[in-house]
Amino acid sequence: MKYIFAFVLIISSSFTNCFTLQAQYVNDIIKSHNSLEQIDIALNLPITFGKDTALLKQTLNPIMEYATAQQNIPLQWVYYMLMADGYSMAFDNTNPKSDLYYKLGNDIVKKHNLVELQVAGLMRQGYYNFVYRKVKEAFPYFLLAHQLKPNINIQKIPLIVQHFYFISSFFNYINDNELAIEYLEESLPYSPKSSRQRINLINSLGLYNEKLNQKDKAKSYFQQALNEAEIAKDSVWIGIISGNLSNYAWQEGDKEEAFNLLKKNIELSIKFDELQDAMRANINLAKYYTLVSEWTLASRHVNMALNLLKNKPYYLQYQMEIAKLQSQIAKESGDKADELRHLNDYIVLKDSLEQRNDFQKLQNIVWQSEKEKFNRAVLDVEENRIQAKRIFWITIIFSILIFCIIILLINKSKIKIKIKNQQLEQERLTLSYEKQLVDQEVIILKNSLEDYTQNLKKNEKLISQLRKELVTSEQQSSQQIQSIQDNLNTLLEAHIMTNERWLKFRSVFDKVYPGYLKEMKEKHIKLTENDLKILALQKLDLSNYSMSELLCISVEGIKKAKHRLKKKMNMTNSISL
Repeated sequence: MKYIFAFVLIISSSFTNCFTLQAQYVNDIIKSHNSLEQIDIALNLPITFGKDTALLKQTLNPIMEYATAQQNIPLQWVYYMLMADGYSMAFDNTNPKSDLYYKLGNDIVKKHNLVELQVAGLMRQGYYNFVYRKVKEAFPYFLLAHQLKPNINIQKIPLIVQHFYFISSFFNYINDNELAIEYLEESLPYSPKSSRQRINLINSLGLYNEKLNQKDKAKSYFQQALNEAEIAKDSVWIGIISGNLSNYAWQEGDKEEAFNLLKKNIELSIKFDELQDAMRANINLAKYYTLVSEWTLASRHVNMALNLLKNKPYYLQYQMEIAKLQSQIAKESGDKADELRHLNDYIVLKDSLEQRNDFQKLQNIVWQSEKEKFNRAVLDVEENRIQAKRIFWITIIFSILIFCIIILLINKSKIKIKIKNQQLEQERLTLSYEKQLVDQEVIILKNSLEDYTQNLKKNEKLISQLRKELVTSEQQSSQQIQSIQDNLNTLLEAHIMTNERWLKFRSVFDKVYPGYLKEMKEKHIKLTENDLKILALQKLDLSNYSMSELLCISVEGIKKAKHRLKKKMNMTNSISL
């Protein structure tokens, strides 16, 4: 009985805390008269209900009730976002309920033209897919958010640092580091001084610039991040950033500083349980000791790294580096058997890593292709919208012209009726006035005919002018489409496909599309190796321009190669090259 009573007390306490929490947040929202501040307060509501979705709804309902009573559309959007987040955490994966709430949120802000909230919602839904490694599914949300970005006032984006970090992380993952840096730099002024959030942003800017080989910029960002961390007295970040800066000290010849920075990194990372960072720092320190022939110290830090190493797929790089260091140390100590054993481990790990990197390169090509498809679809939709708008205005103008002609005809009929009445009236006059009446009728008819003729000429000129404007408008739209397509094609990374790279590429391709090239070769024995290259790249739906960059052939050469390939294979209309 006492256990049941204790359980009831625990549950009662949870509900009490829950109601206290929701009352506090709703009161804070009501007190604020700033719409953006209200959104920020609501979005910062901690979602800590585990898998209890009933408690989640009960906690968030007051926000929806207040938003509905006040007809506060932004707060209704917040409710949908928080419900989507809650169900995501409850299922620990993407799920139909979260998808539904994201859709409801997007629909309501789109209906009320709240484009800043629409962009924030797209970033949240993209990140929701991205964190569960649904990269392909995340693509349209992030790309649409990026496309809408020129139309927004970024100062109206709620939690701008958080949302821009979401999209920056995605672009970094697909190796579009220029865009990743752009979003981080734009959000940096909105991050609180000396906060962990700001330190993380600046450190990320350093890492992304390193990927682009912008060493000076990267070092400057790392130094700035270290200054912020020291002001904040954030020991964890001081250790991490010290490790990032050690490489620059070594390159500049200050070996003692490089050693000290890495030792500080190891000390602080272990102290604050940042074991993965401590492992990386130990590996780097061991490398430096091998370069100065301090083999005992190198061995000690290799062993420390081994103790922190975990058997996970993304640790493969570190396993390879450790195996190489162990081989070097064994060679120096004269242990030939140990040297060969570690060297063999290194070669196996290196091959595994290269295969994974080759697959990653292929995946990057696929992602770029997906990006290109999405942007093409967006352009098609925009072109259809412009065409529909053009047809609408032509219809309106044509209707106005028809209406004007009808009015002219009615007026002419009225004039004729008036003239006829005048003729009837004049017939009752004396013969002395007949000649005058006839002359007046002739003058009126002549003026009416001239007016009608002039109107026809004006109408002809207007119609001609409209046709010219239509042709000019269509030409401009076509040039605009071509220009955009050319810019998109240049996003593809240019990798000239040498024979060695082709063999690696084909090896990976055959795994992704097993039997495709072999089947083509068996069906069409005249196909050359270059033909198979074209077929493989075509299978990935790459444009002619992209193929020309990869194969170092002109676009015209690609077209000719496709034409020859089509002849060889005697293809039907169902297969396009």
